[in-house]
Amino acid sequence: MSQHSRCGVGGGVMGISRALRLLESGFSDVTLITDKFDGITSKTSPAVFRPDWLGDTPAEKTITWGNETKAHLGRVWRETGSDAGVTATTHLEVYKREAARDPGSILPKVMDGFRALTPSELAIHCPTALGGWHYSTFMVEGSRYLPYLLKRAVASGLRVIQKQVEGEICSVEFWRNAICIAQRPTCRIVVNTTGLKGGIDTHPVRGQLVMVKAPYVQMAMGEYNPENHDFPTYIYPRRDHIVLGSTYLEDVGDKEVDDETTEHIIERCAEFIPQLRTAPILAEVVCIRPGRRAGVRLDRVKVGEFDVVNCFGHGGAGHSLSWGCAGNVLQLVKESVAQAKARL
Repeated sequence: MSQHSRCGVGGGVMGISRALRLLESGFSDVTLITDKFDGITSKTSPAVFRPDWLGDTPAEKTITWGNETKAHLGRVWRETGSDAGVTATTHLEVYKREAARDPGSILPKVMDGFRALTPSELAIHCPTALGGWHYSTFMVEGSRYLPYLLKRAVASGLRVIQKQVEGEICSVEFWRNAICIAQRPTCRIVVNTTGLKGGIDTHPVRGQLVMVKAPYVQMAMGEYNPENHDFPTYIYPRRDHIVLGSTYLEDVGDKEVDDETTEHIIERCAEFIPQLRTAPILAEVVCIRPGRRAGVRLDRVKVGEFDVVNCFGHGGAGHSLSWGCAGNVLQLVKESVAQAKARL
């Protein structure tokens, strides 16, 4: 077995960030296989740094992954800034019903500057809310952030192959075909970041977004726990436009834009900023998130002759956890290498 040969399958933020962490930690032979780079969820998602909505993922893991990713995004912002798709901003999050008054155990431990909104802030930004929180965060624009990560990884030696791997996902045949595509016949360690294709327990979660021109929006705002959880509301400032959202429709994979949903999104966002009712619409986008009711799967299993490191099921929080999860993937790969050496 080649000591430094690794193969990863999946071209979104999960696949690229794992490849980059492996390379920057000394693994010199890493191959990324993906069937596409365009149209992937990581590029179209609104991507605010807010690690939540993760099924049954343990809170302590989310906090660890979130804080590590936050530190990484901070470095990218300081070193490269919005050219890498990362901008720092503040976030006003509100709740309109008593049942949502508790922020949970994750956000207060991950979001810097987490505090309750003042009565004056509520009166200005969302008079219909019962309360809310103010904290610092990052916007992550996938169409810039993924090319930044990929360029950095390629400069570190990443081999990229755009081709579909045939076979039943996660089967021995699938991994053998991946190794054949990679032209690394001795490779026995593979990383599975295939998102919706990662396993039979993943499901699509449909989100619809509206991109508008509204340069007067300077901070993020949102309500994530309305009475109907299918319709979270958020306003996210990007470098060249504003993202309005959204829907969170589980088990719905339809990618067609729905005009009625667009109108509903704009009206909900206008509760925060009434001027958005007349903001010019630049684009309408549907993103299909890789959901998993059991939460994130990050483990190492034996499949035939392969050590398979799984990392998928991040729902709408992929950008919020990607760098931290990649650290766990790195550790699992190191464990596989150590065990392989012990068998020699």
